[in-house]
Amino acid sequence: MNDNNHITLMDNYVIVIYDGICGFCNASLQFILKQGPSKKLRFVAFQSEVGHQVRSAMQIEEDMDSIIVVENGAYYKKSKAIFHILDHIKSNWKYLKIFRFIPTFISDFFYSIIAKYRYKIQKNECPIPTPEERELFI
Repeated sequence: MNDNNHITLMDNYVIVIYDGICGFCNASLQFILKQGPSKKLRFVAFQSEVGHQVRSAMQIEEDMDSIIVVENGAYYKKSKAIFHILDHIKSNWKYLKIFRFIPTFISDFFYSIIAKYRYKIQKNECPIPTPEERELFI
């Protein structure tokens, strides 16, 4: 992928960068897919080549322990990333975004607790995405 593809990708989509080896992250991704994500969302694993390229283009540190959302030329991490994802799902879970009023240091505190133990949560199955879901992956 060249730099022009990065620009097109980041200008046209909301990119969700997730940890592809984390069971909890993959379960969370499956949950998002079941909530009717908008066609504007695109998912890419941290560990993938595209994930590395997007993080490099956005100057996102390599050791970040968070889901990342790239939208409108900016990136968001931890709880802010979750709130941006909620903007792009169709189910009633989207209404959790009313909690944006909670100060970030508080919502990120709870996010960090979950992130600390995320590798202990194992998921032994790897569901095959539907053709519609496959379109959402980069």
